[in-house]
Amino acid sequence: MKLMQLLTKKYNFSQGNAIVGLLFSFAIIEVVAELFSFKVILFAFRPLIALMILYLYWITSKERSVLFFITIFFLLLTSIFIILETELFLKLGLVGIVIHRLLLIIYIIKLNKVKDYIPILIAIIPFVFIFSYLLSISDGIPEGSYYPLLVQNILVSILGGVILSNYFMTETTNTPWLSIFGVLFIALYFTVFIEKLFLNNLPPTYFRPLGMVLYVTSYYAFYKFVIDTEKLNTNANENNE
Repeated sequence: MKLMQLLTKKYNFSQGNAIVGLLFSFAIIEVVAELFSFKVILFAFRPLIALMILYLYWITSKERSVLFFITIFFLLLTSIFIILETELFLKLGLVGIVIHRLLLIIYIIKLNKVKDYIPILIAIIPFVFIFSYLLSISDGIPEGSYYPLLVQNILVSILGGVILSNYFMTETTNTPWLSIFGVLFIALYFTVFIEKLFLNNLPPTYFRPLGMVLYVTSYYAFYKFVIDTEKLNTNANENNE
């Protein structure tokens, strides 16, 4: 029985490494496709990023949280809708992004077993200030986009506050992957925000390859955070018993 468990563990480990290799290989293909605006390749490969993260979690996690699958599923839907670039699909993509980020916030709070929300409220303030300032000085806001951008700013500020407060308040069960995810995710949002509102006269090839690198690395970091936190929580429960 132990031999079978050991063999299964080794198989999943080697399979996981292969999936990680494919994940970053596809990321390189996506960066090249963004550089040369190959829409067909973007449509074919971008959804695979989310699918591979889902599969990677499936083979490496013992808990296999439904909330993780739902969160990344909305990321998958959003990545498809945004590529299509029609008005209907862009609106659906916006709704998908809102749901996805709400789920990210709820999931991180659940994993970290947050009980005191005061540090989060304090940590949100600098993010709200920065994003509100950038939004107020922008002259390039597309018509009808102000309130969707405001909602996005609030959600990203809350997410940033949750991650920042965790960094300072949680010492015993902290994993560096959440901080890495936070830095990469905020950088990704800044890249998109600055491109759309301040530098939209420049070709998209200036920013989208960087955005793709940040997209893949941030969600890989999120996956690693979830796996590490599940292990830490399991060990803590076993020690309490």
